[in-house]
Amino acid sequence: MNKKEFKLYNVIFPFWMLMLFPWMWLVIFPANFLIDSAVLLLSLWILKLENKKQFYKKHIFKIFVFGMLSDIIGALIMFMELFVEMFDDGDALLLTVPALILAAALIFVFDYFVSFRKCEKSVRLKLSLIFAIFTAPYTYLIPTSWMY
Repeated sequence: MNKKEFKLYNVIFPFWMLMLFPWMWLVIFPANFLIDSAVLLLSLWILKLENKKQFYKKHIFKIFVFGMLSDIIGALIMFMELFVEMFDDGDALLLTVPALILAAALIFVFDYFVSFRKCEKSVRLKLSLIFAIFTAPYTYLIPTSWMY
């Protein structure tokens, strides 16, 4: 019998890459922080909220930390592909899409109940939805074959 060969097709998010290439943290953290900052500032402008500077300073760290935590939890789900033999090569999407949805849901939950908990309810809901939709880790869907 041949041993099953494991391949990571649609799993690009850092978890396995960061273990193999630790220097990637130097790219991932600033990139995520910039994306979170851009989404927050644009959201504040679109929603016409006052005191944008104070709001940004008060919330950006929580948004960033919980966004990274959500992405890592989603990546751990995809990383299970290495240990669960129920998926054949090419079935990585069966883990990738649920992991993406889970990460987006966690972003919403963390932002709604922690990051924006002291905001007015309608603002909490809007900002949490915006972050769940626009900062979800869509890079999960990029095939690693594109990298080589």
